Amino acid sequence: MLETVSALFLRADGRVLLALRASWKRAWADHWDAIGGRVEQDEALDAALVRECREEVGLTPTTYRLMLSAEERFPARNGAALHHIYVVSGWDGGEAENLTDEHVRIGWFSLDEMAALPNLTVPDLIAVVREYAAVR
Repeated sequence: MLETVSALFLRADGRVLLALRASWKRAWADHWDAIGGRVEQDEALDAALVRECREEVGLTPTTYRLMLSAEERFPARNGAALHHIYVVSGWDGGEAENLTDEHVRIGWFSLDEMAALPNLTVPDLIAVVREYAAVR
C-alpha cells in the first residue's frame, strides 16, 4: 500500500503552513494540504518527512511528532494509501519557499482561517494541531 508523510509546520504564533495542490495532481487537486509526499520503498517515515520537506519548501524538520496515521478517505477516487501526519514545531532553513510545481502557492494560516477554507484535504488537520498543542 502507498504510504505518505505530511508535515504541519506550526509557528510559535499558532499559524500553520499549508500548500495549495496544483490542478494537475491526481489526488486532491486544488485543495489545501500539509507539506509532504510519498514514502519511497524501504525509506523510514522520519527520513521521508525530512526529504519531502526539503524538496517542497526548503525546510528541514528538527522537532516533530507523528500525530495521526489514517487510511485514505476516498480510495476508489484517489487510490489506497496510508497517510502519516506530523506536526513540525522546529526546523532549519529560514523562510518556506514553494520549490516545486506540485503546489500553486503556500501560506501560513491560523486555525480559524484553516477552518474557513472550503477545500482542505483533511478536516482533521485542525484537530491534529489542537491535539498537539494540548499535549505539548
